[in-house]
Amino acid sequence: MLEIRDHIHKEYYPLDFTLDQIRPTYEFDVSCQGSVPQAIEAFLESTSFEDAIRNAISIGGDSDTIAAMAGSIAEAYYGIPAEIRNHVLTFLDETQLGILNAFEGTYGIALEKKVGIDMTRPVSFTPGKAAADPAPAQEETRQLSMLDAIGITEQAEASTEIESRETTASRLFSHLYQACNVLHGHISHENFKEYIIPLLFLQRISDCYDEETQAAIAQYGDDYSEIFEESEIHTFIIPPGCHWNDLRQTTEDVGQAIVNAMMGIEHANPDTLAGLYSAFDDASWTDKGKLTDADLKDLIEHMSSVKKGNQNYSADIMGDAYEFLIKKFADLSKKNAGEFYTPRSIVKLMVQLLAPKPGDTVYDPACGTGGMLIEAIRQMGNEQAAYGHIFGQEKNLSTSAIARMNLFLHGAKEFSILREDTLTHPQFLSGGSIRRFDCVLANPPFGLKGWGAEAFSQDQFGRNIWGCPPDSNADFAWLQHMVCSMKRDTGRCAVVMPQGVLFHGGKEGEIRKQLIESDKLEAVITLVGGVFYGAGVSACILFLNNNKPASHRGRVCMIDASTIFTPKRAQNIMTEEDIARVYQLWQRYEDVIDLCAVVDLDTIREKGYTLSVNTYIEKTQAPTISPAEVRQRFMAALEEVKAAEAELTRLLQEGGYING
Repeated sequence: MLEIRDHIHKEYYPLDFTLDQIRPTYEFDVSCQGSVPQAIEAFLESTSFEDAIRNAISIGGDSDTIAAMAGSIAEAYYGIPAEIRNHVLTFLDETQLGILNAFEGTYGIALEKKVGIDMTRPVSFTPGKAAADPAPAQEETRQLSMLDAIGITEQAEASTEIESRETTASRLFSHLYQACNVLHGHISHENFKEYIIPLLFLQRISDCYDEETQAAIAQYGDDYSEIFEESEIHTFIIPPGCHWNDLRQTTEDVGQAIVNAMMGIEHANPDTLAGLYSAFDDASWTDKGKLTDADLKDLIEHMSSVKKGNQNYSADIMGDAYEFLIKKFADLSKKNAGEFYTPRSIVKLMVQLLAPKPGDTVYDPACGTGGMLIEAIRQMGNEQAAYGHIFGQEKNLSTSAIARMNLFLHGAKEFSILREDTLTHPQFLSGGSIRRFDCVLANPPFGLKGWGAEAFSQDQFGRNIWGCPPDSNADFAWLQHMVCSMKRDTGRCAVVMPQGVLFHGGKEGEIRKQLIESDKLEAVITLVGGVFYGAGVSACILFLNNNKPASHRGRVCMIDASTIFTPKRAQNIMTEEDIARVYQLWQRYEDVIDLCAVVDLDTIREKGYTLSVNTYIEKTQAPTISPAEVRQRFMAALEEVKAAEAELTRLLQEGGYING
């Protein structure tokens, strides 16, 4: 809904008002400018189909027209309630019913249907054939047409389609994202996550706490608290006054109540939640100039309309919806989104390359929101297999908190996410040295400047194994840190880098030469440009292995995946099918024209240690075209341009836009 508002506001009408603001003075206005924006706003402020209609009528003016426009949008967004649809049918004449039945027989119907607790979604149903012709036969009666229309409603209501996990998570995400409507106009887009995410986590904790309480009562009776410590019953302890329901009952100084609840829960769970809520320091909960008590109450009540306990949504569903939410916040702030969000298809490909097994330790030194760690847990097939084996470090305070919440909401336990600058202050150490892991993966910031090259040149942990990169680019510092974090016998590493690391000279060229000579590099995969937020350069994946299979030693698999993608209007993406194609190329580990080459180290040495994949991949020969044919094609195209220009000039003259 927020996307709809923003697009209309930018491209068509200034939606800089609310219905409450215009209701006292709005008058009858049949112009587009005087009625369409008001109809759209009636929809944007709605919570259901009926609510949109009531909003439209409430402002007065040309009510039937405004309500018709608002209702049309609302039906597409929510679906139409069955009882309203059937009641409206009684007002239509025979011709109108025939047209309606013919239309819906071809294009279907969308009903507003409840999903879970106090949540609706549109359910599409197509009967499969037109119930009547647009011009009804003479013998057909209005009653029969109405029965046909009502029958379609009943069939749609009886539809028992089962929602997939992805669909259910998507619907939950829609509910969460609609909370941004309360913040719209008060808080900038890039700060939406500072408000929505901590509230979601607070509600989830509270709803799960209530479920744990009811389970304890059912098993041990009302006096269970006299038998067990609170920590034995509850995953997280909620002190008095800090429960979600306490916030719902607060009417004054709501922002302060939210802060007190968050800090109270954080302090009551020092081993797991220390610093979690305080990390969201951009949220101005107590600034009533930004969000009034009424605004915060609206936000809390919107969130409350859907319960979020384990009985309502499993950890997988909740976690997936949370991932959708993180991606959407990345969409809203693309300029810095790449710092905390990596497209999930790329993450999945990297984890497939690493192939973590149950019991493997997994480490992300630039973990962002934790997506790579979560995908590694999924790859292991069982979250318990990852207990105590998941590690991440993140420099940004609020992003590290989001990562911890992400792991909690996905059901993960016993992980370690630490906050600090990995290059200057690595946090995972063992005996004074860099700690080593089975799987190391990351999408570190590209081309980081002023990162601390001088200190790295004398690194106390010995991470400058191949040299010190320039202070203007930390790419190879990240790579060397990750190499030093790989276990000597089982360590694997997958890292996203800008493609410049494949061919840059100078200090970086020397480091790349030593990387190649180490024979740790097993694969290079170049990706299409535009798949990463905020990255103006094309990227690649480097896959390293301290224990390469015998058949891979002394060789590197070069894959050009720059043509394997799905174009979208705003951004290129890699779908599940796209990454499956790339992974199959990796598994085959053989030459494929235009896509892949397996190159030995001697060949790479002969090419001056470049890793530019197109230097090695055999390409399909382009057909030879004679100069005469080229000239003929050019002249034909030139004539087409001249003809088109002449036709445009004629049309402009006929329309009176230019003089003859």
